[in-house]
Amino acid sequence: MTGALHIRMTRLLALDVGEVRIGVAVSDYSGSMAFPYTILHVSRDEAQTLAAIQRLIEETEAEGLVVGLPISLDGQIHAQGQRIQAFVERLKPAISQPVMFWDERLSTVEAERLLFESHSGPQGKPGRGERKAGGAGSSHRGPGKGKRRKKQPELDDKAAAIILKEYLDHLAHEKNRLDQPLHKEQEQVKLGENEQ
Repeated sequence: MTGALHIRMTRLLALDVGEVRIGVAVSDYSGSMAFPYTILHVSRDEAQTLAAIQRLIEETEAEGLVVGLPISLDGQIHAQGQRIQAFVERLKPAISQPVMFWDERLSTVEAERLLFESHSGPQGKPGRGERKAGGAGSSHRGPGKGKRRKKQPELDDKAAAIILKEYLDHLAHEKNRLDQPLHKEQEQVKLGENEQ
């Protein structure tokens, strides 16, 4: 995708926007790693959801926002993608950070695979949990919930982390590609100096 954020050595926040939940992930300050952060529950009052995202940006000191955008296999953006684009347009006036869309087609599939692997192996550390967009703190799921109900919310922040990692890898690849001609020029200069 074009229009990449030209951000180096800063923290980025990623959103996997759904109709019910928004998965949130954050990068480290070096811009090389992505971590699941939290899950927002979308409020019926959208202003509360936008305010919750603002708080997360401030809390994480993020300097850019990466938003997953579902693109169909034919390269088109359909109803779900258009809904996310419209949501971001309503979010932009509330934040000062630049926003970048990133193709999220395979993020949920990859998150499901990682989730299956984590459930098959030793239990990892608990995440930050889920948050309601209108209030602070985590929402805890009570006992007696089926596995199906528990599994789905866990994917949102992991899917956001996959989106963010793919974007960070893209930035690193672009940086390396742009740096290569510079190294060749430097080598030519050194060779020229040695010949004199």
